[in-house]
Amino acid sequence: MQKTDDMLVAEIKDGSLDAFDLLMKKYEEEVYRVAYGFARDTDSALDISQNVFIKVFENLNSFKGSSAFKTWLIRIAWNESMNWIKRNKRHQMHQELEATQISAVHKPDAEVEFTEDKVMLLRSLYDLNTRYRLAVVLRYFENYSLRDIGAILNCSEGVVKNMLFRSLQKMKQTLKTSEIGEIQ
Repeated sequence: MQKTDDMLVAEIKDGSLDAFDLLMKKYEEEVYRVAYGFARDTDSALDISQNVFIKVFENLNSFKGSSAFKTWLIRIAWNESMNWIKRNKRHQMHQELEATQISAVHKPDAEVEFTEDKVMLLRSLYDLNTRYRLAVVLRYFENYSLRDIGAILNCSEGVVKNMLFRSLQKMKQTLKTSEIGEIQ
């Protein structure tokens, strides 16, 4: 029988490091993907992920179970990613765009066009404020439910729907002005 998150949390609160290891292994990829969505760099995403699990371990006693453990964990990942962005935002964005543009130089025309489209799509995504960007990443890249996104962002499902709608509208407008086309 596979242990539930609640069972593992209870064991961790009782001092089981093995239970923490199981919980960490269960969610390490998901936390990494959220971190990478903000950092866009493997090393930075790993650093953020490590900080997330340290915070989870240090603050697990404050987890009351009023939401799912996964929601609480992703909220911590979001907060850590936000802290990282505050420290590194400008430098990181320029570094990634330069790397993408440099790699396009050595590719055939069709691949260069795809890479340029990807850069424009990334720019439109990064033009969104961080809450809206996280909502888009969680919904369309991580397949989170509207309810889970609302719990992570501390808002209602209706607000999440509105954020997603406005985000896609803004991204469409950004892409239209860059002549790449519309988001389907």
